[in-house]
Amino acid sequence: MDSQGTLASPFGGVGAVSYIDLQAVLKDWPYDAEQISVRKVLGVDGTVKIQMRVELGVLQMESQGRPDGAHPHGQESLLEYHRKRLGKYEERNGTTLGFALSPQECQALQTETSLYYRRFVALFVLEEYDAVFHDTGHSLALFDLCRDYALERDDRTCLEPYRSYVLMMDARARAHHALSEGQPASALAHINRGIMNLRLHFEQSGGPDAVDAFEAGDEVKILREFGKEILERMPENSVIVTRKALRAAVEEERFEEAARLRDALKDLERLES
Repeated sequence: MDSQGTLASPFGGVGAVSYIDLQAVLKDWPYDAEQISVRKVLGVDGTVKIQMRVELGVLQMESQGRPDGAHPHGQESLLEYHRKRLGKYEERNGTTLGFALSPQECQALQTETSLYYRRFVALFVLEEYDAVFHDTGHSLALFDLCRDYALERDDRTCLEPYRSYVLMMDARARAHHALSEGQPASALAHINRGIMNLRLHFEQSGGPDAVDAFEAGDEVKILREFGKEILERMPENSVIVTRKALRAAVEEERFEEAARLRDALKDLERLES
């Protein structure tokens, strides 16, 4: 540092010193390697921020929009930008054949999914489950986009190893949300649907050991254990309650909910037989 209060750069030149020492913040919020520490704070702009304590400091994320607050190409996210590109391409050409994502575009999308991963993990700890499955849904749609339209084979497959974890977190969040609304049958249906999606993912991944890999995976074990916990919370007349809920969902044309309840009813009837 010179006499003018500037800090010499190891790459040559100088830069003005402008920093805030975070030591006081880190001391008041010690890092714990045994658990994920997350909190919400009010930012100087008046919006809620999500902070996660990590070994070397604090990560801060926006609670709405893209976690880093960026608006790539004027859109809420890169996923949204490329979806609009895809839509315009199909409108012009009558097909999506020929649409492709370059390696550079795929790299940027991979960076974006890592941002959403950090946030949905933080949101899960905060038990904000509806926000969790918003972000897991974003991640899964981004995986699909790269898988279906990446120009290079490596870019089409590089995110697939993470799909099973995101599917598991998505199902858990949806089930927790249903439980918070007093709907254990719907929660069980979300878990069963998650297990079905995991099986389908492993089967589509190919290989002679796909089924064994599915059965041995931590994700399916976690969902099955959670499913057992939900069953223990179900009332004795759960089949009757679920049938009524299914009938109401069909009459009100809530068909996605009806499909989940139908799956749950099959499981409950099998358990009672």
